[in-house]
Amino acid sequence: MLAVMLPGGVVALTNGINHGADATNAAERGEQIQVTPTTPPATCNRVVVVGDSLMDNAEPWLRAGLKEAGFTYEVDAQPSRRIPATVRSPYSGVTAARSIRATWGEADCWLVSLGSNDLIFGADDPATADAMIAEMTAALTPGALVWWMNVDYHRDPDIRFDFVAATATFNDRLDARALADPRFTVIDWYSLAEANLGWFFDPVHVDRTGSIVRAQQAVAALPPPG
Repeated sequence: MLAVMLPGGVVALTNGINHGADATNAAERGEQIQVTPTTPPATCNRVVVVGDSLMDNAEPWLRAGLKEAGFTYEVDAQPSRRIPATVRSPYSGVTAARSIRATWGEADCWLVSLGSNDLIFGADDPATADAMIAEMTAALTPGALVWWMNVDYHRDPDIRFDFVAATATFNDRLDARALADPRFTVIDWYSLAEANLGWFFDPVHVDRTGSIVRAQQAVAALPPPG
């Protein structure tokens, strides 16, 4: 168990906030797993986070955590953001990553928090999800380490779309990428969020407590700066 300090001095216990899958370990949905790296972790000095509304909500605590940990960092989180470059700016994760590289510079490590808004736009299909993940990673610094926070989208009674099944498909494709690519690691937000359903105030977004822990989970997944 991991102790997480919340506002007001409350300590919450979570069942781990580390990796979901990497090149040697597949994530087990519904259960947090502790990954033992096969090689010493690389250091991260310059970190970029590209995310959607979930990371936008967590951004104050994310920035504070990255600063406290000693990273040089950039955070670009935009509500309603999707992955493909065909989506207009600022709603494209690919375009955001390219813009950051052109203006802020390259990063040792990238943390991607995208996919929830793509589920209904084809990411429920394995081949399409693979293509989206590949397009996003290709937009990042060549050779950089990549952490991708997986998704958790519940049934929406107002939309006739199976978000639960789409979530499972997309997360499975993230795990497959992690198993094939030693530079790619999945952060298992899904399992942590499913263990704390009280955080959700709609099918995908979480409250202040959930946002704080989400930020902490993201920072905790990164190796310390060297």
